[in-house]
Amino acid sequence: MKRFRYISGASAFLLVTLIVAGFLVVNKTSTTRAAGPCIQYGAFLRTVAFIEAQQQGFFAKQGINVCYNQVINSTQQFDSLLSGQYDIVGTTADNVVNRYVNSQLPVEIVAGSDKGAGLDLIVNTANGINSIADLKGKTVAVDAPNSGYVFALEKILAANGLSLANNDYSLQIIGGSAQRFQAISAGKTAAGDPVYATILGTPFSEQVATVPTLSDVAKFSSYVSPYQGTTIATTRNYAHANSNTLTKFIEANIQGRLFAANPANKNTVIADIVSVDKVSMEVATNIYNDSILDFKRGENIAERVNEAGLANTINLRQEFGGFTTTVNSKQLARPKKDSLYDDQYWNRAAIQLILGKLININQTETGSN
Repeated sequence: MKRFRYISGASAFLLVTLIVAGFLVVNKTSTTRAAGPCIQYGAFLRTVAFIEAQQQGFFAKQGINVCYNQVINSTQQFDSLLSGQYDIVGTTADNVVNRYVNSQLPVEIVAGSDKGAGLDLIVNTANGINSIADLKGKTVAVDAPNSGYVFALEKILAANGLSLANNDYSLQIIGGSAQRFQAISAGKTAAGDPVYATILGTPFSEQVATVPTLSDVAKFSSYVSPYQGTTIATTRNYAHANSNTLTKFIEANIQGRLFAANPANKNTVIADIVSVDKVSMEVATNIYNDSILDFKRGENIAERVNEAGLANTINLRQEFGGFTTTVNSKQLARPKKDSLYDDQYWNRAAIQLILGKLININQTETGSN
C-alpha cells in the first residue's frame, strides 16, 4: 500500500509539472519522417493527441515512425497484437482487462487516452426507434459479444429497464466503430438486416448530427463516471524488448495532448482534425470540444490513466458477469510492473519530457540575456 501511494504521489507530481511546463515553451516541430522501421499501431480511431503527435511532428522529433492500422474489431486487433503484426494498440481498457483476467494473456495498459470521449447510445429513428424503450425485442449492434462497449451498453439499458440476461434485446455483431457507424447510418447491414442502435464514441458520435435519421438518446457518462475508455496497450514481451521505443511513443502522445490543450493552438488542432478525420469544420469543432474541453469524459490529461476510472471499468464488467472469477477492482487497477496497468513507461516519458522542457526554458532564457 505504501508503494502504491508513493507511485501515485510521484505520478501526480509529474502530471502537474507536465501541464505547467507544457504551456511554457512552444515546441518547434518537424513534419519530416524519422528514419527507421515503422511502429505498427492498431486502433479503432485516432485520438486528438495522436493526431497532433503525427501532424505536429512529435513522433518524428522522437526519432520514430508510426504506421496507423485501422482495426476491424477487437478480436482481430488482439490477434494481430499477439501475433506481432501490431506492436502497440489503442483499445478500450475493458478489452485489455478481459484478455488479462479471463485469458491470462501477457497484455498491459501503459497509458490512458480518454475517459469515454463521446461515448453515446445512438439509434436509427427511420427504423422506428425513438427512445431506449423502443429497443425492447430488438437487436443492438456491437463490435464483439465480449467487447468493452457491450458492458457500457448493458449499463445504459439496464438502468432503463431492459436486460440482456432476460432477453429483452439481443446483440448484433457488426464490427468496430467505423463499421457500426456506417451500418447505423444506412439503417441496415450489407445483408439487408435492420440496424436499430449501437454505442459509439468520438469521432463517430459527433457525426451523428449530420445524419437526419440518427438520434443520440443517452450519454454513457450519465451512468458511469469516471470511466477509463481508450488506452494505449501492448504485450509484456514488446514492452520489455522495446522499452525505449515505447517510452518515446508515449512521450509523443503526451506532447500531442499538451499541444491540443493549449488554447492558442485550438484553430490548428481543429484544422488537423478536419484533415485527418475527413469531417466538416463543425464536426471537428465538436470533436475538439468533446475530447479536449470535456473534463468528465474527454481525453485524459497528458495521457495518464485514470485509476478510479479503470477501477470503474473493471467493476462494470464484473457487474454484468464478464469475468470467470471474482476480482478486486481497486487492486487490479493499481499500477505495478508487469501487471494489468504498468505505469513505468508513462513515468519515464513524463520525466524525459519535463527535462526536455526545462532545458528548452533554460536555453530560451539564456538566449534572451
